Amino acid sequence: RKMKMKKDAILKRILAIVLAASAASGCAQSNGTAAPAESAAPATPAAESQAPSETPAAEPDYTTGTPWLCSFLDGNVTKDTPMPDLKDDFYLACNKDALVGITIPDGYRSMGTQMETAIQVDEDIKNLFTSSEKAESHDGQLALDLYSFLSDWDSRNKVGAAPLKKMTDAVEAIDSLDALTAYLAEAPIEDRLSNPYSCHSYADPDNSSVSIITVVSPDLMLNDAAEYTEITPLGQITKDAKSTFARRLLLKLGYTEEDAQRKIENCLSFETELASSMLTQTDMKSPSYIQMVNNHYTREELTKLQGSLPILDTMEKVYGFPKAETYLVMQPKNIEKLNSLYTEENLDRIKDYMIVNGIQSYASVLDRECYDWATECTNEINGTAGSLPDEIALSQMVNGFLDWPVARLYCERYLDQKDKDRIREFIEEVIAEYYGIIQEADFLSEETKTHAIEKLDTMNRQVLWPDDWTKYEYAALDFTPAAEGGTLWDAITALSRYLTKKQAEKYSQPFDKDYWEMTPTTFNCAYSPTTNSISIMGAFARGTIYNPEMSDEDLYAKIGTVIGHEISHAFDSMGAQFDKDGNVNQWWTDQDWNAFEEKNQKVIDHFAKIHPWEGQDYYPESKGGEAVADMAAVKCMLRLAAKKENFDYDKYFRSLADLWLAKGTLNMTYIYITDEHPLPYLRVNCPLQQYDEFLDLYGIKEGDGMYLAPEDRINVW
Repeated sequence: RKMKMKKDAILKRILAIVLAASAASGCAQSNGTAAPAESAAPATPAAESQAPSETPAAEPDYTTGTPWLCSFLDGNVTKDTPMPDLKDDFYLACNKDALVGITIPDGYRSMGTQMETAIQVDEDIKNLFTSSEKAESHDGQLALDLYSFLSDWDSRNKVGAAPLKKMTDAVEAIDSLDALTAYLAEAPIEDRLSNPYSCHSYADPDNSSVSIITVVSPDLMLNDAAEYTEITPLGQITKDAKSTFARRLLLKLGYTEEDAQRKIENCLSFETELASSMLTQTDMKSPSYIQMVNNHYTREELTKLQGSLPILDTMEKVYGFPKAETYLVMQPKNIEKLNSLYTEENLDRIKDYMIVNGIQSYASVLDRECYDWATECTNEINGTAGSLPDEIALSQMVNGFLDWPVARLYCERYLDQKDKDRIREFIEEVIAEYYGIIQEADFLSEETKTHAIEKLDTMNRQVLWPDDWTKYEYAALDFTPAAEGGTLWDAITALSRYLTKKQAEKYSQPFDKDYWEMTPTTFNCAYSPTTNSISIMGAFARGTIYNPEMSDEDLYAKIGTVIGHEISHAFDSMGAQFDKDGNVNQWWTDQDWNAFEEKNQKVIDHFAKIHPWEGQDYYPESKGGEAVADMAAVKCMLRLAAKKENFDYDKYFRSLADLWLAKGTLNMTYIYITDEHPLPYLRVNCPLQQYDEFLDLYGIKEGDGMYLAPEDRINVW
């Protein structure tokens, strides 16, 4: 949902499937199989292992949440947990029995209503590759071939880690800063390990009709720059898991124990220095994030900024971008810091940083041993028990590598045009209510309302799957068949070359605002401010979130909430900074914007009073946009309900509680604490207590846990 320039280098995008962080870019409950979202909490210097404390910290009492029990955390709700009155904790009163009965499946980090559908999507995608049906298209065959390569363990084991050894040897052979500069400026994309910067093309925030070449700062082993200052529990788990993983890989590649330990320490010490100049995850979830990263540089200015770093050469010789007049540098201070560290004295640390991060990104496409280590690392970070069956895990990898070929196979086999038409019609009903919400907003002037209405008028609707598949085809990509000596590594490097070339070609064309950034198999939905688009993915049209037989009450509570939520993001503290054309532009009057900020601050202040358990803060500054969208979605559905005869409000409210029914691991709970999305129980209780329709129906009054006085209510819209 949040406007983030694509932060991945192309290579990382296609190779870090197992370890890649799930950035929660949309609004669904996070899929339980991905690695954790990047933690935004603070953390201990990571250059050295922490010494054990003299007195270990006592385990928190996780049942001490305020104002409500953290019912998401596995183990917090048992059959012995007293059933609350729905006037005190509506979510738990509706879901207690279901929560007790939920078991988180092996390989997943959460389970619940939405995860039922997400797991069904995983099964559906698996069946695309394990059924006897043959692909009828070139792209479909690419996907089947890649699955065949991934599941051929005999061939993968035969190749082993040799391709990775070749890459690490190339980095080890760098014996001077000049040699490193040549490597960064010229080594082909498919032959390089992780880099201290990358380049991408995305819509220019100031003129979203054109693309701009973007300089992107590196990812870090601990995912969040704040972790290098004071480590969180999840940060320590991540550090330990990835350090163990890296050590295993380094030993496999022929390094000694001493070499491996030194390289990991060098990597972490280098990252610690880099992190001091980088945005934290809290920064990235702040409404001011757009201003932080929207830094335009002329070619002359970027030449000066890059100093000894060959950033421009990398853009042109490696990524294939042409020379440009203007560039976007997301974190200039980080580039300055990197340039100050780019010295002969730091050569070994830079090389070790590249090796330690790079080998982890590639491990999942090597032999069985490396693959299992990668899985074990991910499971340790997620807190998951067991592992996914190979057929599920490998089909997910194909979906990550060849997202659009898989998406087309999925849509053609499982989705129905009637559902697409019905959901599209329903979106129009929901948007129609937003016109009323905008018009009735008493804190807005007529001038600002006019611009808001224009934004609704021009909002693009991406529903289930694209009507035209041609722009998503991979016609120029081919894999050498296994019968002709082709290997998984060959296929991955061919894909890397293809995507790099494709990105450069797209840069030279006007930015395509109709292009879908998410694929229909993504179990998520989103709003994109740069294209002013809502995206309701095809994966949401099966199972628990939507089915054509739903009652109005369930329709409004499930897919209606999702649709309303995404539309609301056009007018949250982030989306409101973009105009109808997707450009960063102040279309509000100053007075209206100040009133809007005051309302949003009230949301943050409210969430600051919420604690998942005693002593644990909730990072409220990250929650504003999602919480505002949750509340606006409920308001919109209540407006629709008011027009329905004999609408069953009790059924609707209980169905909304079921939408967010979920149980997750402790690690997943830590992720939610720092994520922009509130914990699931808060996505029910907090929105509902804003509205008289809910409070009056159940006779909720002052003193009840669900009561919120009119003057304390925080719904922005």
